[in-house]
Amino acid sequence: MQDIYARLIKSGLLIFGKVPSQDLSFSLYELSMLLSSGLNLTRALEIVASQTENRRLKEALFEIKAQVERGRSIPQAFESAGIFPEFLVEMLRVAERGENLEKVLHMAGEFLGRTAEARSKILTALAYPIFLISVSLISVLVVTRLVVPKIAGVLSGLGKELPLITKVLLALSGVVSYLVYLLPFALILLLFGRMLLTPERWDRWMLRLPVIGSLLLYFSLSRFASTLNMAIGSGIPITRAIKLCIGSLGNEYLKKALEGLEEEVFRGRSLSNALKDRHIFPEAFVSLLSIGERSGEMEKSLLMLEKLYESRAERVIGFWIRFAEPIAMLVVGSVVALVVLSVVLPLSEISAGVRR
Repeated sequence: MQDIYARLIKSGLLIFGKVPSQDLSFSLYELSMLLSSGLNLTRALEIVASQTENRRLKEALFEIKAQVERGRSIPQAFESAGIFPEFLVEMLRVAERGENLEKVLHMAGEFLGRTAEARSKILTALAYPIFLISVSLISVLVVTRLVVPKIAGVLSGLGKELPLITKVLLALSGVVSYLVYLLPFALILLLFGRMLLTPERWDRWMLRLPVIGSLLLYFSLSRFASTLNMAIGSGIPITRAIKLCIGSLGNEYLKKALEGLEEEVFRGRSLSNALKDRHIFPEAFVSLLSIGERSGEMEKSLLMLEKLYESRAERVIGFWIRFAEPIAMLVVGSVVALVVLSVVLPLSEISAGVRR
């Protein structure tokens, strides 16, 4: 039953069963600390499982403990849980051959923590502008649906027309209302579009988008370098490490373009030359990787690449967020001014009509 559940999660059919990367990272940190203090693995698993609040993670840790007690190997027990990434299972296989288990768990926890932090930065940065614009649009809909119609009724009773700006606001409100009604159909079209387009074509199209495409590429390059660095540092063979790196990428187009990369390296070709011929990664990435291969400082080059492209992504995010905040404020200010004028002008018309 546990294996079936794991396959469902891996396939994406059971998305609500996934455990957040931050929770996985924290649990691996805790296991590493407990093992370093001298506790055995089963006792450490029991303590971490009893303290975690995530139900899916708690069940998985207790299941791992039970399987280890029944004599199953540590990598097999973690793999069958279905919530831990593939690179952790490979690292645990290395740990079985003599590597320090707590060190492996700490490295994996650190990697998952960095991944969760990068995702959190993006969501946090986008939250404020999206909130401002959403509130302004909602206020327009409320005013035009509840307030302006009543004022229009009073004006029509006095034999007066609505001011032009109020008419414009009502027209815009009608357009937005129709768009809201069409939203379910748009979502259906988007869903069918995703079904008609292969994941590879969809991700290739996403990479071509301005700004978003650059961000996706930078994060993919940073993840590739960090995963490869961690895998090599934990003792995983280079060909297996490359396959794990490709599998860790979230972009299907990049995965497809990098297929067979590990086989070329296995036949004796350098990783940088194999990447260069595919014309997927930037020349700067390939050049720095080549320098690391020739100098014997592969891990140092990978660490530099990870930091380089992570910082590039953060700079792009920072620039557009600094640009988006004043734009959001300008949009909100314009909307408020439009709403105020569309209400005040008709009210002035009503007061003038009453005085006459």
